[in-house]
Amino acid sequence: MTNTCIKELKRQKQRSARKMGLGLLLSTLSLFFTQSQATIIGSFDTGVDVEISSTVSVNQFGTDLFDGLVYVEGSASGNNSGSDFSDFSLGANETGTVSAAANGQLDGIGGFVQSSWETHGFFNFGNNTGSNISVDVTFDITWFANIFTSSSDEEVYATAGFFIKNSSGERVFEDWIELDSLIEGPGTFGVSDSFAVNFIFDLADGDSEEYFLIVDSFGFAENLQQVPEPSSLLLVGLALLFTIRKRKISVLCV
Repeated sequence: MTNTCIKELKRQKQRSARKMGLGLLLSTLSLFFTQSQATIIGSFDTGVDVEISSTVSVNQFGTDLFDGLVYVEGSASGNNSGSDFSDFSLGANETGTVSAAANGQLDGIGGFVQSSWETHGFFNFGNNTGSNISVDVTFDITWFANIFTSSSDEEVYATAGFFIKNSSGERVFEDWIELDSLIEGPGTFGVSDSFAVNFIFDLADGDSEEYFLIVDSFGFAENLQQVPEPSSLLLVGLALLFTIRKRKISVLCV
């Protein structure tokens, strides 16, 4: 075999070794990304529960789902829940409940999840007792919001809100909690609280008073990092290994 043939064989072996190394690297990266998808890299959890009671009978108490949404893309999951539709009378010192909750999580590279639940509620006092009455209404509120992110490549946001309007459309109470990983940074953050809102008013005979409620939970989580899909890495790596395995080295020597 001539020196030219020997040199050509060496060059072809070196090129094959480099391609073999690239194929193994891509296949290894694919396994790494596949395993990483089992780890939660971003999540949110938010909820509101409101218990309503009054010292007099409420002629009508009801809740109606205004907007519920779950949108998932890629390596993510999410759901929501809360008060849907109800319509009934609420007796003195009886309790009515309005609630909303939403949660979601990212399980790996490339994902987005958004979920929300917003419930509208109402209750109406009608005085037909023949005399003036004093009404004492209490809203017992319990709520929370939690977020988690593993790095600055993920963004997570969660909020919970509760609003009350009277018959005139005036907002007599509003409050909300919110957490945003762009402000808080990577890590685990949570807020929770329980408190009461109280209204006392007089109601003349023949008059009525109505209150409108909005209970809302909302959150989203998104992976901001752009990387190759694990399946693509695996296919490219295996294709290279397959090509190298099947290739026959042939050198033309004169």
